[in-house]
Amino acid sequence: MKFGVAYYPEHWPKEMWEKDAEFMREAHINLVRLAEFGWAKLEPEKGCYDFSWLDEAIELLSRYSIQVVLGTPTATPPKWFMDRHPEVYPKDRYGITRGFGSRRHYCFNNPAFQEATREIVAKVAEHYGDHSSVVAWQVDNEFGCQETTYCYCESCLQAFRHWLQKKYGTIDALNHAWGTIFWSQTYRDWDEIILPAYSVCSGADPINHGHNPSLTLDYKRFASDSVVAYQKLQIDTIRNFSAKPITHNLMGHFPEIDYFDLAKDLDFVSWDNYPEFPKRSFSYLDAAMAHDLMRGTKGKNFWVMEQQSGPCGWNVLSDTPKPGQLRLWSYQAVAHGAEAILYFRFRACRFGTEQYWYGILDHDSVPRRRYKEIQQTGAELKALSDWIVGSKVMAETAMIKSYDNLWSHQIQPHNVHFDYQKLLLKYYSTLAENHLPVDVISIDDDLAKYKLLLLPAFNLMNSEIKVKLDRYVKSGGTLVLTFRSGTRNWDNTMSALTIPGEFSEMAGIEVEEFDSLNRGRQVSVATVVGSAMASIWCDIIKPTSARVIGDYTSDYYKGEPAITVNDWGNGKVYYIGCDLDPSALDGLMRYISDNSGVSPLLARPVRGVELIRKENGGRQFLMALNHNSHEVVLDLKGDYTDLLTKREVHSNFVLPPFGVGILV
Repeated sequence: MKFGVAYYPEHWPKEMWEKDAEFMREAHINLVRLAEFGWAKLEPEKGCYDFSWLDEAIELLSRYSIQVVLGTPTATPPKWFMDRHPEVYPKDRYGITRGFGSRRHYCFNNPAFQEATREIVAKVAEHYGDHSSVVAWQVDNEFGCQETTYCYCESCLQAFRHWLQKKYGTIDALNHAWGTIFWSQTYRDWDEIILPAYSVCSGADPINHGHNPSLTLDYKRFASDSVVAYQKLQIDTIRNFSAKPITHNLMGHFPEIDYFDLAKDLDFVSWDNYPEFPKRSFSYLDAAMAHDLMRGTKGKNFWVMEQQSGPCGWNVLSDTPKPGQLRLWSYQAVAHGAEAILYFRFRACRFGTEQYWYGILDHDSVPRRRYKEIQQTGAELKALSDWIVGSKVMAETAMIKSYDNLWSHQIQPHNVHFDYQKLLLKYYSTLAENHLPVDVISIDDDLAKYKLLLLPAFNLMNSEIKVKLDRYVKSGGTLVLTFRSGTRNWDNTMSALTIPGEFSEMAGIEVEEFDSLNRGRQVSVATVVGSAMASIWCDIIKPTSARVIGDYTSDYYKGEPAITVNDWGNGKVYYIGCDLDPSALDGLMRYISDNSGVSPLLARPVRGVELIRKENGGRQFLMALNHNSHEVVLDLKGDYTDLLTKREVHSNFVLPPFGVGILV
């Protein structure tokens, strides 16, 4: 088990380094991440490289049996380089240059920056490629952070035109796919193509610029592909000098990059997890789903490259983690598939933007409660390493996340209150709160191993996906569809088929009409599990072969079907034509999971508690996580031993506030 921390020796006098290493060893830390922001110190002038300080730091750490993840320093191009190449600065949608003074001040498509990237990455990789203490590489840092995925500079314009030409082949094919006859937007050649920047109809909306939705979706795809290509440039450069595994630190639910695409070229995925963050409501279920998405990007276990270790923020601070929460969050990551935990950061920095981003130690370097809690966690995880490393989450249910559909919904969300990511989290949370583990996967993944598949608001469709889902259901799977599914083609134009389009036959329905609910309107619904309320969207359904399991009970469509189920081959397709309040959705999903043969890990759900069943080498175990600030009792219906306390457990298992159990 890798247990580590982000460390910045360049921020501290050398006289402090050895004491830091001693503190790390005493906390059972065996891995540090170094140098991901160190370009200006590694290359203080063009072509003048200085690795001596980093050599010294790595050598000192190795004497304390601490290994290194080495970051490529490209997230912070130094001032001397930017002065030589001001064209590297990205431009926002208003055409304003985003200048020096923070980080990520570069355009992914700029040729001068790509060449500079090759040079610095090659020098670092050549120097450390075979170093015995370097066990892995991190490419750059948090691609897209500070919303730098979308750039509107000349380099991006030229790269976008080339991307489109490769995709469509001819300008006539592009015009046809985008429907550019609308508003006389027809393009005569590739040089007329624009970026969806600020326009007459843009207004203040940072996402929907009033442009052609097909243009905007292709631009989002292009921007994501640009990041993937830039990462591949670095991976290929490292591979010329090193065979060590390569990762990048993703950001959970970050929406601007297709993480399934980004993960393909990586040896393993890592991500940065901050459960407590200022100005953001973030529940333990947000983190749980993000962990499962990270595991789902490659279908394998992952690392947490930055795990919160204290209150954090740039200008304002989050809540301070309560006693037990740092340990709990670490075990939550492990439960969902983490094989390494690295805390951010070792010590709070006394200068720069992140002075309020507290680490394991405060500015005064005195080890206090947080240090001792992480020390305890490190000792426990070291003892449990054989159970953790190589373990697998045992899930019979999967939910599809589609970045293409996410972007389409961003561009035209149908209703002011509709949010694709929130809808996914709502369905995920309902299952998790009923102790039903969920894999979060791509539509390109293998579906056959799942009994239950959720496909919320899968709006963009094509015939290939239809064939795949048809095969899944006919083979015995249960598919759950929702409102806003199958209304569009993959190029983001509206389908000419009756809603839900490609899904109609397998769902056994047609949507006669729909109602977008605005200005606080609500519609009541009667379902097989009780009453419900819809407040965003209502599809008025005409069954063709489906059975009705929910009707509207108010408004002009009172008595019309709202929720249906259809037998299709050996499986079933549920269509949920409206949003549902949490209580109603909870009951409906328990009904659906029961009928699909998926059993919860606890007969009576306990709110605020996660239960995850895992397997390692034929040995099964259960991880229990109490996110409540009060004690809970779990009725487990069996005899277990808690690996953490070595105590025997008979049926009722008591978990203290923010407590953890590992039961075999």
